[in-house]
Amino acid sequence: MRVLFALVVAVSFAASAQSKKTDQTAPPPSQEWGAPKPAPQTSSGWNTPATTPPPAKVDEALPLPLPGPEQPSLDLTLLKDTSLCVFPFVKESAAGSPDKKYLEAIQKTFFDVAKDSPLLKDAILLGDSTTRCEPHDAACVSNVGKMARCQNVLVGSSAAKGNGFVLSVRIFEVGKQRVLPGSEVEQVLETDRQSDVQAWAEGQACRALQVKCAGRIYVDADRRDMNIYVDNRLAPRSGKTPEVIAVEPGVHGVRIAVGQRTSLEKKVAVRRGGFSETIFARQTEKGGLPLWLASDLRGTRPEPSVDVKEGGWTKPVGYSVAAAGLVAAGIGVYQGIHAKNLINSSNDRYVAQGNRYQQADLATIDSANSAAKTANVLYIVGGVLLAAGLVTAFVF
Repeated sequence: MRVLFALVVAVSFAASAQSKKTDQTAPPPSQEWGAPKPAPQTSSGWNTPATTPPPAKVDEALPLPLPGPEQPSLDLTLLKDTSLCVFPFVKESAAGSPDKKYLEAIQKTFFDVAKDSPLLKDAILLGDSTTRCEPHDAACVSNVGKMARCQNVLVGSSAAKGNGFVLSVRIFEVGKQRVLPGSEVEQVLETDRQSDVQAWAEGQACRALQVKCAGRIYVDADRRDMNIYVDNRLAPRSGKTPEVIAVEPGVHGVRIAVGQRTSLEKKVAVRRGGFSETIFARQTEKGGLPLWLASDLRGTRPEPSVDVKEGGWTKPVGYSVAAAGLVAAGIGVYQGIHAKNLINSSNDRYVAQGNRYQQADLATIDSANSAAKTANVLYIVGGVLLAAGLVTAFVF
């Protein structure tokens, strides 16, 4: 019985330790535009000066954005001192938001960034009256750019795919009627809300056209042991409430982790020179890490975090010991019934044989006594284990 008890306790400790682990598979970072590694990352390295607009002044006052994921190479020399036409944003499917104001707002987002680029000679916003082209038709788009006297044409588009939307953008080289190498990227978003698509468009255009852009993510995390991850990268903490994290424009995924526990991810849109909706992070007594957006709370705030009441090893060990007690008691019941059956059998033969026992009957009686003693021991052990298990689980 000691061996059985030790084995149960050991298995219970292992189960307790395993129950505290939470695994989460991190999604791969989305593909984004970027300059090749040899190219400078700020506009100060280019010979062509750029006029700094009011939004850029706000950006420069912010901390440096978090480093982005590895990005495809775009040969910036192909854009240097060129004119760029911004094609009307193309909706490739009927799903989502197809209204004219929506499409014009996305196109103007690309155009506003292009105007601030130190690479370009000028940027031209193509009107809605331009030739209708399929967004991947290099010949058609290049002909439109040629008529507008542009050397390159930027085309953004979106299409419904499964439960989300694929946003893509590319730059066509008019003279060669081709897509500039490294200029075509795409990303899948859960929605095609205008704010999300505009944030995505700004992020892609700022990286490709070398415009310094930054926004801010606000996270209200009320515990110091909460680690904040933005796009699966650990963000620095200042100890302020809320935390202000500088990021590039785009749609970013935010989650919280405490030790091995992690929350689900919340998506927030961040515009150039702007800030995200505040994300509130709290801890429950059971170890949960729920996240809320400010819009979900409708002007209220969640309750403060509380310490986790995990119970350590006591509950799983207590339950296991109590279960072992029930098993022992069950075996004891079986042995008791078996002993009673043996005694009854011997007594029946005693009467049938003229009130006398034979040698075989004596052996049966010995077996019955042995089974009865075993049953009594198991009753005691089972009762002790059951009581000890319940006390361990509910008292300590």
